[in-house]
Amino acid sequence: MKNFIITALIIAATTMGSYAQKTKTIDHGFWVAESNKHNPKEQTIRFYNDEAQLVYEEVIYSKLDIRKKKNQEALTRLCNKLYEQKEYAMHLEKNQLITAALNLKH
Repeated sequence: MKNFIITALIIAATTMGSYAQKTKTIDHGFWVAESNKHNPKEQTIRFYNDEAQLVYEEVIYSKLDIRKKKNQEALTRLCNKLYEQKEYAMHLEKNQLITAALNLKH
């Protein structure tokens, strides 16, 4: 019985992980959000292309909850836009693309 429960838990855990992978809506590239537990209002968002090369990076100084679906979708749209317009990120003056896209306060 113990082996059956452990096996069922492992199957359930791997099924949930594969479900998360199927909901991927990014066409090209991916984004990563990093934060520090000692300074939670400072986060670094990085966008990468299909070859895992850094395309754009921005440090934001406001709390951004990336667990919210609307924030994830906004970052995904931004990732797709950066992929389509590869030179778009290179011409930004103050690296305020994410702050402007998500209407964050400085």
